Amino acid sequence: MHFALHGMCSLHSNIISDIRLAKETGYEGLEVHTEKLWRYIRSGLTAEAMKERLDQFGITPSAIDIIGAIEVTDKAAQKQLFEDAETLCQFAQKIGAPTIQLNAFEALNALTKKQNIELTAQNIRVIADIGKNYGIQFQYEGAAWTPIATLEDYYRLHDAVDRDNFGFVLDTWHLWACRGATLKQMSEIDPSLIYNVHLSDGKRPEEGAPWPNECELRGYLIGDGDIPMQEWVDAIRQTGYDGYFSGEYLNDQMWEGDHYDIAKGMLDGMKKLF
Repeated sequence: MHFALHGMCSLHSNIISDIRLAKETGYEGLEVHTEKLWRYIRSGLTAEAMKERLDQFGITPSAIDIIGAIEVTDKAAQKQLFEDAETLCQFAQKIGAPTIQLNAFEALNALTKKQNIELTAQNIRVIADIGKNYGIQFQYEGAAWTPIATLEDYYRLHDAVDRDNFGFVLDTWHLWACRGATLKQMSEIDPSLIYNVHLSDGKRPEEGAPWPNECELRGYLIGDGDIPMQEWVDAIRQTGYDGYFSGEYLNDQMWEGDHYDIAKGMLDGMKKLF
């Protein structure tokens, strides 16, 4: 297995600093945070310069995280979505990042799950075809409170997309928090569908209770929340997956902490599970 620093762990930093942080805290890779990446791109800096920095510190870009709101249906939003996807695919190819994450949110909540999957899959097919031109693959993550969130939903979406460069990122918090998969189901996933794994601890609402802001539930290093992380990791490893694992949290107070201490704490927590 390999460990990547998730850019969310140092949210208020920048990518160039994240590369050094990953190296100095003992990671092999960096999952590039997309808001930071857009800042970098819009400032006029180049993919070539970032690749040089990555090579200097011996850090692999494991993925770019995320293209969000991929479920949009109006033409102007779709046009922007596909243009953004093309820009990020070009950049990913140049820095050597094999994967870009996709997230759907709540724009289609008024529709049925079947309609959500059908409409979201239409956009993903276009994005996947754009990525194919650059050798880029895409990993879907379903946020726990959204219509396409369970492992069964992932499979249905995958079938609807029907592209060989589209798979999953398995996020322990999202799948556990929505009660979206059993450990047995996790252990039986085809490893060729798993592009990355996010290890994230935390808490969840009682069944049927409303969702608070996820930052209220995800302010934990690995091992400090309610998820039986060892059982989840063991189930994922039973699939045969041997790619990148990255630790993730979302919490306003932790983002104001020392990035080094948090990145190191996250890595130490992951390593204890292996």
